[in-house]
Amino acid sequence: MSEKSLSGAELAALEKDAAKTVELGNKKWYLIAGIVLYIVALFLPHIRGVMGWQVLTLSSTAADANITLGEYGFYWLGAIGVFLISLGTVTLKKTWMAWVAWIFSCVTLVFAVFAIWMRQTSTSTQVNYVNVGMILAIIGAVCAVWGLSNVILARSDRQVELADMRAENPDLDGVAATQRALLEQQQTSPENNPLLVDDRRARVARRRERAQENTAHQKES
Repeated sequence: MSEKSLSGAELAALEKDAAKTVELGNKKWYLIAGIVLYIVALFLPHIRGVMGWQVLTLSSTAADANITLGEYGFYWLGAIGVFLISLGTVTLKKTWMAWVAWIFSCVTLVFAVFAIWMRQTSTSTQVNYVNVGMILAIIGAVCAVWGLSNVILARSDRQVELADMRAENPDLDGVAATQRALLEQQQTSPENNPLLVDDRRARVARRRERAQENTAHQKES
């Protein structure tokens, strides 16, 4: 059965189903880059003597180095958003998964700021700066956020196609039919459209009448 012969309700259902999946296109490479950079960062020093994976796993080495809560949070959130759920998005292409990955990746960047600030201001640590591992993980989070933002904030080609078919389909639901009728009425009868009515002469006449009334009142007084 041709999609052009479907009813408006059926096309709306297809459009809703199409919105459940995302088209990654070239944006998938941003997600893949974010995933790879995060994994590599785990095997690089977060600070001198402490690897990223040791922070992630709450190791005694990280505890002895007085790793702050912001640093722990950064790696945990990154593991969830930048790595796990982003990987699921690339694999399954689910819209809800892309949104969850985006939220966690954004919060990961927020925790990156907290982590760096807490590291620099902590009086219980001898090292007050992060190393290449965390910097690489931050770049990975930025890649994930950028790629996911471009995916979830844009409609797929399939959604656009179905939306165009719904607009051209004469079998519309009640709301869409009313909207189309109002639009056609405004296009065919511009005098009924308040945005297209030229009332400049009427406004000038009203101003003149008010001016004449004011002048008359001044003369009487």
